[in-house]
Amino acid sequence: MKLILIDGGPASGKNTLGELLVHKLSELGEKAVLLDLDTYVEKYNPEWRWDSEHEKERDQLQARVDLSKDIDQRLLENAIIFVIGERFLSRDDVRRFLERLGTTPSVYLYHLSTPFAIRKQRLHERGPHSLIDLEKDQKDRDAVADLPGYVYENIHTPEEDADKLLALIQRGEGKLVNEITRESTEEMKNVQELK
Repeated sequence: MKLILIDGGPASGKNTLGELLVHKLSELGEKAVLLDLDTYVEKYNPEWRWDSEHEKERDQLQARVDLSKDIDQRLLENAIIFVIGERFLSRDDVRRFLERLGTTPSVYLYHLSTPFAIRKQRLHERGPHSLIDLEKDQKDRDAVADLPGYVYENIHTPEEDADKLLALIQRGEGKLVNEITRESTEEMKNVQELK
């Protein structure tokens, strides 16, 4: 069971790379799936506009629960899962995410480092996105000194980047050390014992 987390800000290339990686693995005979948290949120609120912070938190939590269930199901089907849409800027972010899973796969994490000017251009080409604060996202990411996982410079053509990222995955680069996954597993056992 292999779970590959792709982190990156808006317009960093997560969807494009995820789709290309699924296609490349499928060509190699592997069963691979791309799951995007945003798609799950849109089931509850397609407009991404909430009347209250409580409604927003409720919908986003339910979307994360649904995503986790689908990840578990696909992992049990022996698929390689690519997940995008979550932020993994700290080890705690990764732990919280893994705590929602009922499976314990090998976990790989790749942060897409895409120059701000490229992200800004891509977002402009997509049209108006009043909900995205690109500058704030970049500042948040720049403030993190020690990202868990592997930081990948996403600066080539999408095809080149997909080939390079696939090679990293195949070599095991970006695999999270067991300290994160082990702690999450132990925390889950403790929670289940308390129930």
